Amino acid sequence: MNRAIGRLLSHPLTRNSAFMHLWAGQTAAEFGFQVATLATSAIAISLLHATESEIGILTGLQTLAFLLIGLPAGAWVDRWRKRRVMIVSDLARVFALISIPIAYEWFTLTLTHLMIVAALLGLATVFFDVAYQSYVPAIASTRYIAAANGRLEASYQVGAAGGPGLGGWLLGVFAPPLAYVFTAATYVFSTVAIWRIRTPEPQPARSSASLFAQIREGLSFVRHERLLFPLFSCISFAAFTGSGVRVLLPILVLRTLGMNATQLGVLLSAGALGGILGSMTRSLWLGRLGIGRCIVITYVIGVSILVLQPVALHVPEIAGWVIAGAGVVYSYFITIYNVTQMSLRQEICPKWMLGRMNATFRFAVWGVMPLGSVAAGLLASVVGVEAAMYVFIALSVVAGIAMSFTPAARIRGVSAAEDLS
Repeated sequence: MNRAIGRLLSHPLTRNSAFMHLWAGQTAAEFGFQVATLATSAIAISLLHATESEIGILTGLQTLAFLLIGLPAGAWVDRWRKRRVMIVSDLARVFALISIPIAYEWFTLTLTHLMIVAALLGLATVFFDVAYQSYVPAIASTRYIAAANGRLEASYQVGAAGGPGLGGWLLGVFAPPLAYVFTAATYVFSTVAIWRIRTPEPQPARSSASLFAQIREGLSFVRHERLLFPLFSCISFAAFTGSGVRVLLPILVLRTLGMNATQLGVLLSAGALGGILGSMTRSLWLGRLGIGRCIVITYVIGVSILVLQPVALHVPEIAGWVIAGAGVVYSYFITIYNVTQMSLRQEICPKWMLGRMNATFRFAVWGVMPLGSVAAGLLASVVGVEAAMYVFIALSVVAGIAMSFTPAARIRGVSAAEDLS
């Protein structure tokens, strides 16, 4: 353990002040995001008495911006300073969030207000996410991009594991709207941390092309890039099937197994712990398998283990343990897969195209997720939750098998990727 900690502290990224500031800000913001997500549900249900359809609309508004402006955001980010985009996005989230406790104190908080804030948060998050993914190569050398992404992914997993517990404590001590003060504070911290980055950022590429011409250029780049497009297609299909599995799990736990919401939260938090371990051990798998095989094998193992979750229905006395265990293993391997495929995309894409490439991937992934959720719900209403889960898990495995036939699956290192691209 001491040796592992020593390696972590002596890693070149630890001495990279620019990355450490970005990492610190992201970690704080992830905790804030988890608290805000929990608070939004609590306010809508307990204070504003929202109906199920209204809650569905509220949830959809949080990701609507990815569909509406995901592609233009990529083109805009490529024209702008990424650090400045992140700071402005963080500040926008602060002002949007702080309006909720103010309205609550003045007795003017409404569901419409909450929906507007959800949409604004989604809008700011689109720009922040595209900018920060495109900013990592500017502050970390090519050799350490994967390690940087691993640490950022670890921040996400730590937030997913500890955020719900922290949010539950805050909601128990304070009124739900006041929990947004904590979330706003985390974004203020993120703003200050990113503002303190002093590493010079490359000048954004000047282009006389129109916005829509640049969007077409980004789409065309992904479409004709020999490594990216097959991977893009498989990842999009995997997002479709994965969203179906995710929407069915709460139904399985709450309705079929009869557990309560607190138990569901514990199961989800336990799964996130696997993601933390995955981000710490990714290099071991990468060294043994190479980039391409690591992407395929970790994804297939991760989604295959999910078959244990519907199987848990037949062992109700240990169902919670089975579901939690499958979630831990799934998160472990999917974290390795996510970091590796994201790092590959960043390494083979020209820096001047990063914003549009990342936006294209996010647009496709977030665009198909609502479709997968609706399809899974419709299928479950016809054949039942258990059968629907088996179908979507099987489709997820098919997505992994399809990845094995892509050019990306055959590469071992960055130099090989550059030769194939």
